[in-house]
Amino acid sequence: MVTTPEQLLQLHKSTLDALHAATLASIEGMEKLATLNLQAARASIDESTDALKSAFEIKDPKQLADYATGTVQPAADKVAAYYKHVYEIANSTGTEIAKLFEQQFAEGNKQLYAAIDSLAKNAPAGSEGVVTLVKQAVSAANTAYDQVSKATKQVAEMAEANIAAAAKTSTAARARKAA
Repeated sequence: MVTTPEQLLQLHKSTLDALHAATLASIEGMEKLATLNLQAARASIDESTDALKSAFEIKDPKQLADYATGTVQPAADKVAAYYKHVYEIANSTGTEIAKLFEQQFAEGNKQLYAAIDSLAKNAPAGSEGVVTLVKQAVSAANTAYDQVSKATKQVAEMAEANIAAAAKTSTAARARKAA
């Protein structure tokens, strides 16, 4: 519970620190994405140039068919790898920001419980039922938040596992086709 100007300043400072950390994490994620996009653009330009040079060297229909089939799968693999990197960057940035907000939530809960305890100590006689009701409501809200948070993490883990399984299946299928 905020009862002094110093406590209010400390609350604002901790909020500002959390916002600063979340902003920096977001910027780092954007930097990683920008770097990935620049690398992909450079590679694409180089590969396109090489592909055009190769296309100009085609002399007969068999070479054209080989060229066409030989360029499709590597391009699909590169697109899949690119999106995998994008997902990894977004996921790690989101996880970092989520941790920061979880810390803020935990600190807010400490302050809320301290305020409720202070209210209970200073409450007039006969209001114990109301204080108990408030404590139960806060506890129920925290339990619900924890359950939603755990469920969200489980869904994210399942999605990651499914993406990894799909990538392994795709890789295995390409290996069988190549063999």
